Amino acid sequence: MLKVNPPDTYWKKDVALFFGKRFSLVIKLLYPMALIVPVAISDIPAQYAAAVIGIVAIMAGTFGAGESLTMDLNDGILMRVALTPLSPRRIVFEVLAVNAVLDFIQLLPALLLVYAFNPAPLVWVLAATFGVFATLLTANCIGIFIANFTQSPADVLLYATAILAPLIYLSGFFRNRNPTGLLATLRDFVPFAYMNDALKAVFGVATRTAPLEVFVYPALICAVLAAAVCLTAPRLLTPRF
Repeated sequence: MLKVNPPDTYWKKDVALFFGKRFSLVIKLLYPMALIVPVAISDIPAQYAAAVIGIVAIMAGTFGAGESLTMDLNDGILMRVALTPLSPRRIVFEVLAVNAVLDFIQLLPALLLVYAFNPAPLVWVLAATFGVFATLLTANCIGIFIANFTQSPADVLLYATAILAPLIYLSGFFRNRNPTGLLATLRDFVPFAYMNDALKAVFGVATRTAPLEVFVYPALICAVLAAAVCLTAPRLLTPRF
């Protein structure tokens, strides 16, 4: 068993929990496949197939980080970490990066099966894969942000729903028409939208978004979000009574 010795190895806790038990790991890898693969091989419109994959990615990222941190707050783990000389911003950045990578590992087998059943140009496969990772990173940022305001995992679900619902709408997951005007401008600032466009392209739907845009714009947006979330680190690690 991996021994975690805060603070310099605090992030290893999540790694140990993810890989620690084989049966649990198998379940974690199978459940995205159970949701995504049937949709990928079905005859439903590509727009909705892409939307299902997007929703699974968003929910996995947001609730994973938010619930993990709130449970650590309740258990007093973060309070002990806060007493160490390690920078709070470094701690939060490590948690963010590690959780995004673990979530990506969880979704990767399902994504590979999607690409196997829906052959697409390599550039769009790479763009969709990066778009999913950017979505996971964004979702983890949201989860960590929520953890600043609650110690209840149930509240994480409530707050996340309130934040994610308008973002999912702006991204156009379940709309037949492209947004115009202000909605189109706002959509450009949501990484979920670029993932959605790339996944549609994988399923054979033409999109106005170029593959390069899927790499560049979400990367810039995620960098800003990650920096902003790291700035909340001192508050997140402040003892709450």
